Amino acid sequence: MNIQQIRDALEMMESNHKMALDFQAHGLAEALRDKVGVLREQLIQAIMAEDPYTTEADVRFFEGF
Repeated sequence: MNIQQIRDALEMMESNHKMALDFQAHGLAEALRDKVGVLREQLIQAIMAEDPYTTEADVRFFEGF
């Protein structure tokens, strides 16, 4: 996936996670939280691969993680 696709998937997963919490589906919310973590890591790696001068901390700060 490219960076924009990862961002889109991350936005959708975060929304689904919030909905699961709202409906008190705690098991589902945990699974979605794990998926959010995986997507965040993929985004960090994709951005760092595109720009070798960008650090993981830079990405976390500017992406708001």
